Amino acid sequence: MNRNPRTLTIAIASTLTLSALAGCSTPFTTNGGNQSNAVASGGDTATSTDTNVRKFIACLTDKGIEAQAAAAPDMSGSTDTSKAPTVKNAVELRMIDAAGNPVKVGGDSNGMTVDSDAQQLYAGATFTTVEDDKVWVMFKDATALAGSPYASKQQDYAACQAQVPDFTQPVQDENVQPAVSDAQKQAALDFAKKAREKGYSWVADPDGDNPTTIMIPKTVSEEEFRRFLKDCPVGDSGVSFGFDGTPQEFGYDYTQVMRDAQ
Repeated sequence: MNRNPRTLTIAIASTLTLSALAGCSTPFTTNGGNQSNAVASGGDTATSTDTNVRKFIACLTDKGIEAQAAAAPDMSGSTDTSKAPTVKNAVELRMIDAAGNPVKVGGDSNGMTVDSDAQQLYAGATFTTVEDDKVWVMFKDATALAGSPYASKQQDYAACQAQVPDFTQPVQDENVQPAVSDAQKQAALDFAKKAREKGYSWVADPDGDNPTTIMIPKTVSEEEFRRFLKDCPVGDSGVSFGFDGTPQEFGYDYTQVMRDAQ
């Protein structure tokens, strides 16, 4: 892992889905119903910024909107690392609260937290990222700002879209799911079955909406999760792990446990 240790991407939704970090090379995107997307990236490969991204950020900055360039996660659902962006191709806005103040990051070494009340104000955001103790949100377009603390900036955002027509936010259409092959689905089912055979009875078969995701319930302790990762390596199966709550609700930082298991 070559990411800043204080960099972590989180979801607005309470259920997080992260890639199994055994390979730790390809960003993973979860897209479930009306929940906001979560991203866990194994490495920052982007080294330059797209020209249109620069122009769009300059326009937003001129209108008093704090923004930064980011590398959007791979939207294809592919495990081919060549599909991951090699340039910063997306734009994120600084998360602010209802009063217009930057949202602060809390927590400690056991996990970072973002005020849940502030998060709920961003139902239209596609991704939420914590980076260097700052929280950033990505919107598909100006219409997605409605109902958020940036609602008053919708016209400004739309004006920048018109000024830089060649910029398109690389976010996945919420109605389009990454293609999952029958082989990938079967691999996840086989993984779940073998895990139960090894004594992990809480491992359920993936559901239809997330056919390659194994959900980890809050009843699983840190010790048991570490043992599970050791006994049930995902290898190249394409299986990912989802968590029924935040690290604070679990009582330990499961993302760090996954990193330790590499």
